[in-house]
Parts: sequence; C-alpha cells; structure tokens
Amino acid sequence: MLFRLALAMGRTIAELRAVLSYAEFQEWCLYYQVEPWGDERSDLRAGIVASTIANYAGRQRPEAAEPARPADYMPYLERPPAEPPAVEPPLTDDELAAWADAVVFGIPPE
Repeated sequence: MLFRLALAMGRTIAELRAVLSYAEFQEWCLYYQVEPWGDERSDLRAGIVASTIANYAGRQRPEAAEPARPADYMPYLERPPAEPPAVEPPLTDDELAAWADAVVFGIPPE
C-alpha cells in the first residue's frame, strides 16, 4: 500500500516515510478501502466504458449471446479457468464400421 500511496502522491518511499506518520498511513489505507485509486481502478473504468460500447454496438447480436462485462476488457484481472470442452465418448467398433461403409461405399448407416 505504501508504494501505491507514493505513486499517487508523486513521492519516493523515503520521502513518504519521512513525513507520514503511522496513524496517517492507516487512515490512507482505510480511505483506499472506501475509494480505491490507481491502475486497477482505471482498468475497471475503461472496462465499463468498453463493455457499454460493445453492448450498444452489438444490439444486433443473437438473443442468446452473453452481454459484454467490464471484466472482459480488464487485462490483468484474475479469471477463473475456462471449463474444458465436453468430450464425446469414443465410437464403438460397430459405429466406426458403419461410418467407414458410409464414407467409402456410400452405404448409409442403419
């Protein structure tokens, strides 16, 4: 948190330590919890704007399409891992033989 505060105030860590009491530092930490600042907050603001534009421009999308979310446009946001695609069970020998007959000889499967 001290580094974020130093960046926001345009000071070095040494300068902050020289003029900032621990009590004031705690107050800054509490203030940050109420009203965060910095790159993460800026990314959220940009994500809100980008998703709003994407949703407005995409009004012609199919009804089933998910609307864009601000998180879709936040490059450093930790996202849950994507679910692996569903794997179809392998074909049985009889199913493979029917498919091969259909492809090679033009015999439709039963």
